[in-house]
Amino acid sequence: MIQVTRIFNSPFLGVYLRTWEDYTLVPRNSDRDIKSMTSHYLKTEPIEMTIGGSNLLGSMAVMNSNGMIFSNIVTEEELKNIPKDVNYAVLEDNLNAVGNNILANNRAALIHEEFSDGSVRTIREVLGVEVVKGKFKEVRTVGSSGLITSSGLVIPPNMTDDEIDELGKIFGVKGRVGTANFGSLYIGASVVSNSKGALIGEDSTTVEISNIEEALNL
Repeated sequence: MIQVTRIFNSPFLGVYLRTWEDYTLVPRNSDRDIKSMTSHYLKTEPIEMTIGGSNLLGSMAVMNSNGMIFSNIVTEEELKNIPKDVNYAVLEDNLNAVGNNILANNRAALIHEEFSDGSVRTIREVLGVEVVKGKFKEVRTVGSSGLITSSGLVIPPNMTDDEIDELGKIFGVKGRVGTANFGSLYIGASVVSNSKGALIGEDSTTVEISNIEEALNL
């Protein structure tokens, strides 16, 4: 299921929201419609919170079925919102916008090349995946520029066919290039998706929406 929308009057949904199969992190003061959309279209339970007092949850967190990783600006009080059965860690790294710098599903994580060895170990242990350092050509913020689920991968259109195939092998899904929000290369910052549905930035064109739908097998 797909819905085109905005949050805080912005089409860059992935900056504010972070989702996987069971939960979606939702800013505490976001519109009630956004919270209901995460339940209806993504079939997830919303977790209302902030990270370091910020609404930029998508930029400051990453998750898969095995766990969640948060920026080091998160507070102990904010972490109390996380369900007791969820494994999580706080990444103590200078690259604290972890959602922008990590692209992960249940098979692998592609991460910013400058993450420390300690961060690599934490990502591997908490998310339970193979960890690979890399970038999309000159774009290092792989989390905000790529979109990954358990059933598909969308990456910026500056990648070669061989590079797309290699990423597909790493993540165990078929990759495809694409854009969102009328040509933005930051697909992950524009779209929030899991295997059940997607919320897509309102500025996206019909062609972009169709491409994302096909790429993620929705």
